[in-house]
Amino acid sequence: FPNGTLVIENVERMSDEATYTCVAKNSQGYTAKGTLEVQVMVAPQVTPFDFGEDILNAGDTVSLTCTVGKGDLPIKIHWQLNNQILNSGNGVFINRNGKRISVLSIENVQHEHIGNYTCIAENDAGRSSHTAVLNFPLVGFWNPLIRLLPKAQMLRL
Repeated sequence: FPNGTLVIENVERMSDEATYTCVAKNSQGYTAKGTLEVQVMVAPQVTPFDFGEDILNAGDTVSLTCTVGKGDLPIKIHWQLNNQILNSGNGVFINRNGKRISVLSIENVQHEHIGNYTCIAENDAGRSSHTAVLNFPLVGFWNPLIRLLPKAQMLRL
């Protein structure tokens, strides 16, 4: 731009991370110089995950692995259940494996564990998330159907 503004669009680390120097010269011949180092940070990217195709039943153990495939360190990883922060407890265990992986395990899964599980990864450059749904059939519950019969009829079970 004529006013000396430098705009870098579609920034890429390999081509744009560098030391830039701006030199200004006025009509009297005086110059001023400023130097700026540009470091390009990469936002995290969560690799998609799910609970698998197997049918789950109450009492099963399930786990999710949240892997952050891209992004500059340090990366914060945390979990949410139905948009609420989730910590270890109530049969839920969250373990960090290295700098880019978090594993969520549920032992003895129950109906209160049903919901949307979201892994969120954040660094200074941005944020990424992925959600998997835990759902399973109501096994072991019986909803009786009550029907009144006329007096003369008998019901056998």
